[in-house]
Amino acid sequence: MIIQGLENVPDSLRRCVLAVGNFDGVHLGHQRILTVAGGLAASEDAKFCVLTFDPPPAVVLAPDKAPDYILPADVKYRLLAEGGAEVIVVVKTTRRFLAGTAEQFVRDVLVGRFEPKHLVEGPNFFFGHDRIGNVEMLREMAGRFGFDVSVVEPLETDTPEGPMRISSSLVRSLIRSGDVESASLCLGRHFTLFGTVVAGCGHGRLLEFPTANVDPNGLICPGDGVYAAWTQIEGERYPSAVSVGTKPTFETPCPKIIEVHLLDAAGDFYGRDIAVTFLARLRDQQAFADTEALKAQIAKDVQHVRKMCK
Repeated sequence: MIIQGLENVPDSLRRCVLAVGNFDGVHLGHQRILTVAGGLAASEDAKFCVLTFDPPPAVVLAPDKAPDYILPADVKYRLLAEGGAEVIVVVKTTRRFLAGTAEQFVRDVLVGRFEPKHLVEGPNFFFGHDRIGNVEMLREMAGRFGFDVSVVEPLETDTPEGPMRISSSLVRSLIRSGDVESASLCLGRHFTLFGTVVAGCGHGRLLEFPTANVDPNGLICPGDGVYAAWTQIEGERYPSAVSVGTKPTFETPCPKIIEVHLLDAAGDFYGRDIAVTFLARLRDQQAFADTEALKAQIAKDVQHVRKMCK
C-alpha cells in the first residue's frame, strides 16, 4: 500500500514499526534497516511502515546541488515492498514542511501521525530544520513520547580508496566513475538504469550496429565507457553492448549520450521504456583512426558481451 500525504495516514497504522528516510537506491544498508524493522514488526504483531519523501529534501532546499536519483520512485517503492515494508507513506516535501523544528517533526509527524511502537534508523539519521536532529536527540525524545529506537549499524564495502560505508552517496560516486561492479556490490543487485528510448544521431546504423538511445529522465548514468549489460524492453531481455560518451571518433561529436546495442533485436523502440542492467565496464571511450577501426572494435565488444551473457 502506498499512501500519498501525511493527511491520509489512517489510524490503523498507529503503533506500527516505522523506518524513515529517502532510501534512494535501496542499497544493502537500507536493506539491513528493512530487515531489522520487519523482524521487529513480526515479533510485535505490528505493521511495518516506511516514511519517505518526494522529492528528497535536497531537491527542495538546493535544487542546483541536488544529486541525481539512482532509482525512479515506482521502482524504489517496489524494492521497499520487496524488503518487507507493508505500507509506504510518501510526504510531499515543501519548504514549509522542512522548516519545522526537530521536536515538531517527532511530535507532529512521527507521534502525531503514527504513534510508533518502534523507530528503526541508521546512525546518520538527521531530521528537523537544518538537520539539527540526530539519533541521540531521537533517543531522548523517544523516552518522552513513548516509543523505542533501534539504530542499525552501517555496512562497509571495499573500494579502490579502501573500505567505505555503504551509502547512496557512495553508490552515486561509483556509478559516475564507471565502477558499476562495485556499485552493484553496494546495491546487492546489478545497477539498472531506467529510461526512455529516443532518437539519436544515426551513427549506429551507419556503423551497422543500430542502437537504442536512452534518455535517463534525470536518473544518474555511468561515466564514459563501454559496458556489457542486459536490457529489458517490451517484456524481452537482450544481451547488450552499451556506449556512454560523446562519440570521439566522429568529426562532430554528439553531446554525452547513452547508446544501447541490443544483440539480436529487430525494429526500433522509440518512445518505449527501457531498463539497462549493467554487468561490467569493458573499456574506455576512445577516438579511432576511422569508422572501419571503430566497427572492428565494436565487433570485439559484441563478442565480449555474448560471452559474458551466456
